[in-house]
Amino acid sequence: MFRMLAPGRFLSLTLIAALVACGSAFDPDAPLTGSWSAPPFGDNSTLILHLRQVDSTVFGGGDYTVKVWVDSAVQRTGPTYDVRITGTYGSTVSLVMQYRLGPGTAAMAFGGVLDDPEHLRGILDFGGDRRDSVTFTRR
Repeated sequence: MFRMLAPGRFLSLTLIAALVACGSAFDPDAPLTGSWSAPPFGDNSTLILHLRQVDSTVFGGGDYTVKVWVDSAVQRTGPTYDVRITGTYGSTVSLVMQYRLGPGTAAMAFGGVLDDPEHLRGILDFGGDRRDSVTFTRR
């Protein structure tokens, strides 16, 4: 049968469970799992990643928000695209991010390293001649 815990023990167990649940989002067995954001790129677009890592496989989603020119001097927030992410993590991080653009699909690629549990640094290849250095920070 079940045994009743003394009120003090129940409170201690509840407190321990709460502390574990509120701990850091960093998991040493899956260091890329979590949400990451970068400062705006050269064209003021932004990218937020929501990653999940299982062994060396990385997958997830995100939001890519672009800016559009209203006229030659004014830039406004444009559409936000849902991004699908696949990749790998070993000694380096390789990600491919795809999003719908018009009737087709566009893609970006990221290659870099996990500097520490809070920073993912590398090169984001937008395609063509456009590449930006980027540091994503855990959110």
